[in-house]
Amino acid sequence: MFERMPLSPVRLKPRRVVCVVHHPLFNGQHVQQYDPAVVERVLDRLFGVPVVFAPVGPKVRSQFGGLGPSGPTLLRHDLWNMVDPAEWTQNQRNAPTNAVNLGRHTRADPMKWPDCADDLRAAYPERAGFNIKILGGVPDTVQQWIGSNWEIRAFAERSVPDFLSRLDFYVYFHSKHWVEAFGLCAAEAMASGLVTVLDPSFKDLFEDGAAYCDIAETADVIERFIASPHAYVQQSNAARELVRRKFAIDQYPGRMARLYDDLELPAASALKNSRTTVSGFSNGSDAEDSLVRFPPRRMGERRRILFVATNGIGLGHITRLMAIAERMSDDVDPIFLTRSAGAALVFARGHAVDYIPCGLAMGVTDQSWNRAYAQELLSAVEAFDVSAVVFDGNKPFPGLIAVAQSRRDLAWIWIRRALWRVDHAFNPDAQDAFDMVIEPGEFAHDEDHGPTRDLPGAVAVSPLLLLDPGSGFPRSEAAAKLGVDPNRFTVAIQLGSQRNFDFATLPELIFAGLGRRGVQTVQILNPLAKPSKEDRWRVPSRSLYPLAECFSAIDLLVTNAGYNSFHESVFGGIPSIFVPNEAPEMDDQHLRAVYAQSAGLGLCLRHSELNRVEATLDLALSESFQAEVRRRSGRLGFVNGAVDAAKAIEQLVFSIRADRHLHAAIART
Repeated sequence: MFERMPLSPVRLKPRRVVCVVHHPLFNGQHVQQYDPAVVERVLDRLFGVPVVFAPVGPKVRSQFGGLGPSGPTLLRHDLWNMVDPAEWTQNQRNAPTNAVNLGRHTRADPMKWPDCADDLRAAYPERAGFNIKILGGVPDTVQQWIGSNWEIRAFAERSVPDFLSRLDFYVYFHSKHWVEAFGLCAAEAMASGLVTVLDPSFKDLFEDGAAYCDIAETADVIERFIASPHAYVQQSNAARELVRRKFAIDQYPGRMARLYDDLELPAASALKNSRTTVSGFSNGSDAEDSLVRFPPRRMGERRRILFVATNGIGLGHITRLMAIAERMSDDVDPIFLTRSAGAALVFARGHAVDYIPCGLAMGVTDQSWNRAYAQELLSAVEAFDVSAVVFDGNKPFPGLIAVAQSRRDLAWIWIRRALWRVDHAFNPDAQDAFDMVIEPGEFAHDEDHGPTRDLPGAVAVSPLLLLDPGSGFPRSEAAAKLGVDPNRFTVAIQLGSQRNFDFATLPELIFAGLGRRGVQTVQILNPLAKPSKEDRWRVPSRSLYPLAECFSAIDLLVTNAGYNSFHESVFGGIPSIFVPNEAPEMDDQHLRAVYAQSAGLGLCLRHSELNRVEATLDLALSESFQAEVRRRSGRLGFVNGAVDAAKAIEQLVFSIRADRHLHAAIART
């Protein structure tokens, strides 16, 4: 990770730097894996303070020790991995009396397994009464060697604590080409009280917590423990005691106290409040009270993130960006730059925003507009000293791509929704300009067969909404905002901006059908819709955003099946008639609407289905439909993906970029 300088400086000012070495310096064939001198120089220059290396175990320490005086400075104590004993079964284990279950849990990497069939069968004998249980899979090279007594499961099929609770012995041997820096899986086995059989190279770390032998002697060791139930119980208890003494999580304060002592730093106040002995003084002693306390220190500065929205037909792009921005931590300062005419709505929610009209609105060519836009975007990046740009749009336009390619010191994130039409022209190379692609969850995901379905690399989050379901106004207040009687059944009709799709006479038939039935109806005007000179439908109208704030006063919603409207309705439990916008450039709204109807969570009514209006209204207004939608919606679990999206972006923004060469980029101070 630290063999390269990051693209921007790290805004931390530590007194010392400790590089925890989780990977051996050499593999089993003594081939060097990285250059510690380069790592030390990078860290020293990055932080401007002395660097010390902390091995995670004796194998790593001995390799560094073999470098002699040319090697880096090592911490006096290894920083072992840690285990929480509470996560593992604490039941008393006894020697097996019938069948013997032995196994292991590791990833299916050939380096984690013996090198040949003879060694594998020695470690996991194919004999009567022995059951071999494996969690995590087996590499293809090993599959041909396994015996008939093997049971192999993937990690997703069973939890590790449950798996280990079903074993009697834990056996782990790996390839001669591999050096295990620590052996966390073995430590977990010992924490659960398993008699653990390991190669003797682990003895310096695990001491008497495991049994050690050459791989050919494995079966003999197991047979001896079976023959001596007392020895089995002793070894099981020794395994748990070893973990408690060396690796248990409650040893953490003591470990940190030793670390401060090794670095010759004053003990942190948090450590003084623990019951751990620090440098020979117990807490509360006069000598300890004389130590200098660290003042509280922020570990970073606020980062500005520029949220860039394209000019959508509706409000989906800016709505998703606001959903994410409003769930960022206090360490982030969001700023909006949008082509959307809904910029005023962003400002109304308290965000800093600038509006740049799209080329069509300005009457200029795409080429000239993109040149001007690139300059505007670059000026915003420089003026606000942003750390990242988050873009929500179907297609990253050339002006944005040009700036992304010139400012690789920033983090570039694309919020790219799913459910594209199967025949939609999509360039998979478009995501190459971004460091991260986040795909908001789609309720109809299982039926998504569009061009983004199998693209690798996207960070998938749950469905993403601006407002959590049920967080709007109470019914009386919501009804007042809608201008309706809260005591009457209310239908709200919101058919989007209609700027790119003509629903023909369908809206007229819906309004007329509701009028004949005497149903209280309100028309919700889209803020981006073209102004109308007449009230075509002769019903009250309101311009509200976001409409979900008033869901408590809406008993039936007639709406498009755009991403936001659809998911707000489905997870909000609002009985809805979905009228898809089927313009060719749109996402597959028809698929969403049909999916909701199949799932009993709404009805689909296409613009061409004029003969179905009356029957659809009758069904939508029926008590049975209303009750069933609410029942089914109540069974849906909802976690707002905006929270996870915000977290993923923050992790990227506050991380150190060390995956690219510096090239000509100048790190910004």
